[in-house]
Amino acid sequence: MDDITLTLDGRSVPVSPRSTHSDCLFAISQSLPIPSEDVKVIGHRVVHGGSRFTDPTLITPSILTDISSYNNLAPLHNPPGIAGIEAAMGIFPDVPHVGVFDTSFHSNMPPSSYRYAVPKDLYDQGVRRYGFHGSSYAYVSNEAAKALGKHKPNLIILHLGSGASMCCVKDGVSVDTTMGMTPAEGLVMGTRAGDVDAGLFAFLEAQGHTVGEIDDIINKKSGLLGLSGVSNDFRAVSSSTEPDALLAREVFVERIRKYLGAYIVKLNGDVDGIVFTGGIGENDASLRSDVLAGLETMGISLDQAKNVAGAVDVGAAISKTKVMVIPTNEELSISLQAVETAGLLPPQDPSNAVVSSTTPIRANKANTNASCHSLFTLAIEGAYVADEELSLMQRFSSRLERVGYFRCIARDNPHGEDYKITLMKEHFHLECDPTTMYGVTANEAMDMLAHGQDDALYEKILTKYLAYTAEKDFVLVSNSNFGGDSLNFASQMAQALGAPVVLIGEEGDEGELAVVREELKKASVDVAGAIVSGIKGRVEDVKAELDEVGLDAVALLPYEEKLYKKTVAECVRILTGAKVIHGNAGEGVVKRIKVFTQQVADFMDHLDKEEGTLILTHVSRVDTIMAMLLAMQSVNVPGKLAGIVLTGYDEKKMNPQLSYILNGLDHVNVPVIATSDDTWTTASTIKEAPVFLTSDSIEKISLSSALFDQHLDEDFVNRFVDDAGGSEGGGDIGPKLFQHSIFSKARALQKTIILPEGDDVRVVEAASILTTRKLCKVQLVGTPGVVKRHASKLGVDLEGVEVIDPAAYEELDVLVDSLHKAREKKGMTEIEARRLLVEDVNYFGTLMMHLNRADGMVSGAAHSSANTIRPALQVIKMAPGASNVSSTFFMLLQDGVKCFGDCALNVDPNAEQLAEIALFQAKMAIQFGISPRVAMLSYATGDSNSGELIDKVIKATKIARGVAEKEGFMDPEMIEGPLQFDAAVDPAVAAVKLKGNPVAGKANVLTYPDLTSANAGYKGVQQASKCLAVGPILLGLRKPVNDLSRGATVGDIVNTAVITCIQADL
Repeated sequence: MDDITLTLDGRSVPVSPRSTHSDCLFAISQSLPIPSEDVKVIGHRVVHGGSRFTDPTLITPSILTDISSYNNLAPLHNPPGIAGIEAAMGIFPDVPHVGVFDTSFHSNMPPSSYRYAVPKDLYDQGVRRYGFHGSSYAYVSNEAAKALGKHKPNLIILHLGSGASMCCVKDGVSVDTTMGMTPAEGLVMGTRAGDVDAGLFAFLEAQGHTVGEIDDIINKKSGLLGLSGVSNDFRAVSSSTEPDALLAREVFVERIRKYLGAYIVKLNGDVDGIVFTGGIGENDASLRSDVLAGLETMGISLDQAKNVAGAVDVGAAISKTKVMVIPTNEELSISLQAVETAGLLPPQDPSNAVVSSTTPIRANKANTNASCHSLFTLAIEGAYVADEELSLMQRFSSRLERVGYFRCIARDNPHGEDYKITLMKEHFHLECDPTTMYGVTANEAMDMLAHGQDDALYEKILTKYLAYTAEKDFVLVSNSNFGGDSLNFASQMAQALGAPVVLIGEEGDEGELAVVREELKKASVDVAGAIVSGIKGRVEDVKAELDEVGLDAVALLPYEEKLYKKTVAECVRILTGAKVIHGNAGEGVVKRIKVFTQQVADFMDHLDKEEGTLILTHVSRVDTIMAMLLAMQSVNVPGKLAGIVLTGYDEKKMNPQLSYILNGLDHVNVPVIATSDDTWTTASTIKEAPVFLTSDSIEKISLSSALFDQHLDEDFVNRFVDDAGGSEGGGDIGPKLFQHSIFSKARALQKTIILPEGDDVRVVEAASILTTRKLCKVQLVGTPGVVKRHASKLGVDLEGVEVIDPAAYEELDVLVDSLHKAREKKGMTEIEARRLLVEDVNYFGTLMMHLNRADGMVSGAAHSSANTIRPALQVIKMAPGASNVSSTFFMLLQDGVKCFGDCALNVDPNAEQLAEIALFQAKMAIQFGISPRVAMLSYATGDSNSGELIDKVIKATKIARGVAEKEGFMDPEMIEGPLQFDAAVDPAVAAVKLKGNPVAGKANVLTYPDLTSANAGYKGVQQASKCLAVGPILLGLRKPVNDLSRGATVGDIVNTAVITCIQADL
């Protein structure tokens, strides 16, 4: 037999057919592109690790023995795998070897998925489902998470190849898979039968087949091969018209569909993505179409054009479940796991540590430029939007002075720029660094979302947005479709910025525009209208469709072919290292691309009679290039070329005579472009790149602007400009902007907050987050050993946290003396003061504040409200003008942040106390950037009813108005009562019950008449809306002390500490 040739990165490695594993591996090691001593770790794929190996494992001789115990469960895979490991360990004895197990990805399946209905003694012997293709599933699920922008998605992954399986992934973890104890169970495969009746084995034995023969039938002679009688190759089976082959394909598809249905049910219909991978899954569009046929009613549908083109996202834009094609990379997955297991990853920088997703982050209205107005554009996936955005910018720049353009997520092209940002910056002469014009790049966004850093992503975008808008009158905010959850992301960003949305689509997208509008309405986002372009039919018909779904037409633009074609100049922008070496690229439209690799005679037969052809040929084809240039000089060749692209260009290697000739062809007005890309890459790049504009696209920009001016609804621009010109800010703040605001301000203030409950693990984690994120300085009161154990268990860093043991505090005597003096008249002795400070952490924290060692205190996670507040009342005392302590909650509702009070302390306040509560709430709102509109709540609106409680509210309203007018901190007309809750917050109800009132329907400070209604009210709203409720925030004390609920989360503690920082600055 001839020698066998192994191929490694294009290099041939010949080996003898009689070579052992060691011989082959040694030959490969000698051909590595790096010295063998530079190999740092070797990862090995091990198919079966049983229940013993649930993680990648460093391989030792004893581990290798344990792995071999599973040889009988994977006889075709484990023995040769072990031989390869032994060979590698012999050649590379000094580097770590890591086993990565196919079965480990499925190690967290529940017993209901992995147990067979057989006697338990068999289970005790290892008879159970294990699952395989784990490295593939690990890689694909991670890539899918990035594409979806979700940390732990629900997926159904179809690994379809000669060996085929499926996996059901819930919250990022495998909960079921089709392969079983061995790789023979499940789907039909190339030569494996997949699911068969267990009685078949007894039947075959009764016919006289040995165990080996039965195994051979099931694993090597069945599957597609056995069904079709044609081949085990799915391509051959699919191309055959033989009846048995047609049946084999049908069985293959139906078995997949059966498991697909089962997994949809297993995920309760909540499927984020269906992912095809493996040789068949990645490359057979017709199979994908057949597998998903008829599932539209379940929210699963393909975009057939994208499916055939082989895009990553092949689902229809309206599909509820994303459908993706993700090529697997098991080698990379194994390599990454091997590097991590061997401890070769650099340590993580604590400053970049991932913050728990339970920690809310977000932004700051107080830091915004209140006079800057934004308009948010959101395009239907696939819609071309550069023209529309540029035209909008032109309109607003002609009416407002300081305009800007901001992208939440920037797209990179081969030149490392975002085409839209470059266009806007150059065309409107925006004098700023382009990196300030976007929040994050697409790669950054997908990576952050895939690692569960949703909050950090929003904070980063909002921070850059606020900095950019600081000196702007108007900013057009452009959103990108970057992942599977892009609509949810866009709605959250628009809601956070408080910006109205203009939807952009093309003719035929009206149905999807309606769906998007409804989703945005659910998120309390204002939809200003829609721009529809590319209209080939009657504009009136499109307007009627928009009217029917409740969308105002901002602009309805007829189809103009030139806007949908690339120009030669635009092609130059997208090709690697491209430059014009003859003529002027200009704005010639590229209508078609032709690649010429033939002889000149063949080329002459294909000269176009139509203009606009872009010719691609390799730079070495001087004959073809010269023939094209000669043809362009002939009056008998009517079709003028758009241009000639020379591929594989290298200036040093280009024929010097060709350069000389080109320099003398001034009279031939055909642009010649050179690129270093090969011909195939060049053709693909031009074909697949989206249509876009550059600042040099003069004709297209002019055409687009004229079209837009002709069909724009002028009333829309007038309304928006009038609002921008006349607004003084102070509107309701969205929840994300509010949170970003308070976090930014706290970070700037750097107050010291004391957390007296350091023995509680939640408080320890919160302390770590507060210091890691540099939100404030933290004093943590607790037992040092307990705090240290909590920190170790959580894996958090307490560097920068001052841990204080009251009994060992060096200035305890000072605190004792201060407490004794404060309470001496009440009979407190010095001994009692010392006991309280050592034993009661709330007294200790309060005294630290009293003596200015701390600026504020947050407690209550492990103490009652009375225990938290009592020391403050005794020592810190009331604020001027306060007769009692009250509270408010910041309710972070989608339609804006509102204050609810008093929901925690005062059971039945009298009219004077109720007025005081309302006024302190209003002052708190102002301090946090909210312009208060106060509703004094009751069971009736206006004079529609009477009663003792209503009389109390009427009196309280009158008192509050009088104080507001006297102190002048707010307009007294912005206090109204009595109001029912619906009349206070719903404009439609207010229009009926109290029409024209400045507070009704728009209230953002709600004061309840008693604790029963207040507590029930805030909890009811919180549960119904699933909003975040921050509080209770205590009002009326001289220094801020805030009380947590006993069920407070880590996020609650962090939020309350941040609020306390800002209170401490007032």
